[in-house]
Amino acid sequence: MTQINSVFDWVKQMQYDKLPWSSFSNEEHDIFSNFMVNKIISMDPKHIEIVAEIQEFPIPKEKLYQFYCQVLPKQKSFSKYIKPAKAIYNNEVLGLLASYFKISTREVTDYCSIITKQDVIEILLQTGTTDKEIKKLLK
Repeated sequence: MTQINSVFDWVKQMQYDKLPWSSFSNEEHDIFSNFMVNKIISMDPKHIEIVAEIQEFPIPKEKLYQFYCQVLPKQKSFSKYIKPAKAIYNNEVLGLLASYFKISTREVTDYCSIITKQDVIEILLQTGTTDKEIKKLLK
């Protein structure tokens, strides 16, 4: 019998083993998360539209499990789990850069992917930030 230890095990069940919901314990049922299951399944581009449609409705865990067992093809697959990007700079630096460029902090986060650390240091110097403050901000 397969042991469910994570939401990834649930996705494997729905994609390959497809055992009945009743064959799992209450503790295993508690691990099931509609949000995380939808998120993981949507990492496969072939399933994005299915997930987009199904997540519109509040569905009990058991029904969602049964739905995916029927809809997903029986095959082992791997889709890279996409994690959110880690912030490059803290909010204070982003605020200073946003003021410099006269844009929002949301927009400035996009800029951070194309400007170098040296560019950021030069901009901070132009805004009147001292070398000591810059070192502290960029830790």
